[in-house]
Amino acid sequence: MIKNLIIGLGNPGKEYERTRHNIGFMVVNASAEYLDANFVRGFKGGYTKVGDVILFKPFTFMNRSGEAVREIVDYYKVDVGSILVIHDDLDMEFGKIKFKKGGSDGGHNGIKSIINCLKSRDFFRLKIGISKPIRPEYTSQYVLGEFNSNEKKVLPQLIELCRNAVLCFMNDGYKVAMNNYNNKKVDKEEKQCRK
Repeated sequence: MIKNLIIGLGNPGKEYERTRHNIGFMVVNASAEYLDANFVRGFKGGYTKVGDVILFKPFTFMNRSGEAVREIVDYYKVDVGSILVIHDDLDMEFGKIKFKKGGSDGGHNGIKSIINCLKSRDFFRLKIGISKPIRPEYTSQYVLGEFNSNEKKVLPQLIELCRNAVLCFMNDGYKVAMNNYNNKKVDKEEKQCRK
């Protein structure tokens, strides 16, 4: 019986590794590293099982994330209400994080694909703010671009914050994680990351 399926969204390939759209991958990688777990290939992605929890990265590219998610959900008979999807959010300021259950895709193609393939919205999300580009027509270029120099300074701190939020969700459940981590943020103006 799988207690939680933790999914980080992103795009496969070296060229996307450090982009804003791949912050879900970054957080899942950090969580796996903390838990001393290694990913193996399977279910059109990379996954690792830690006790009764699975960490998963779909490798189908963002717009088709749901195809990979559907495969692993069907194989392990995962209940939709035990899924947490970690993804970037343009409508939140950079460095802010928020848990949410259900709702619309918010214009995020990865979430849209998962909703379509699971035929359900009733999974949990951990939304990570990346802010918006100045002009909407630059959105695609923006999400597939790397963080700016100020953001890069605190990115390790943001990844650590998100990793801790994920571990809290796994160990203590949604309500505790939400109470402890909703609307927490790191400040991109900070000159140094905390060690």
